[in-house]
Amino acid sequence: MRRVEAQYAPDLLVGIRTGGLVVAEAMARAAVRPVTVLPLTSRRASTGTKARFGLLRTTATRLPRPVLDRLRVLEHRLLTGRRKARVALQPFDHHEAATIGAHIAAVAGSRVLVVDDAVDSGVTLATVLGLLRETTGAAKIRSAVITVTLDDPRVEPDFALYRGVLCRFPWSFDAGR
Repeated sequence: MRRVEAQYAPDLLVGIRTGGLVVAEAMARAAVRPVTVLPLTSRRASTGTKARFGLLRTTATRLPRPVLDRLRVLEHRLLTGRRKARVALQPFDHHEAATIGAHIAAVAGSRVLVVDDAVDSGVTLATVLGLLRETTGAAKIRSAVITVTLDDPRVEPDFALYRGVLCRFPWSFDAGR
């Protein structure tokens, strides 16, 4: 949050569920002045598919880290293909988006920071940024993540702590023990 506040003073943090919301709430606690946090759900189809296979999670958590890292990169390359144009936008929660839109409309000149834990392919962040820019033309919108894991994501965040680093967050599918 200190890095962000050195260049940008957000009025609203939009945390992309699940990991981005956790990070946004932590950033709000670290902010110099109070800042509102609102959630927005936008998930890849593969997230739901993986969640339905409990044995897959158990197996993934037992694999050696280097194998998990390679599998994660492979997953994102397979899902997105080599061309960015083939990447489909993800669905989002319309009720949450309407709440965010109403908050932005109520605060003239809103400065919004969209927060996620990681950018892999960049599809989720691109979807959310596109949605918010389309529906809230007057707001200034920036983005922040902990890490950008893959080269050449669909969208580059404005702020990132790490680049080229795969982080295993406690809420990650393959977080393990």
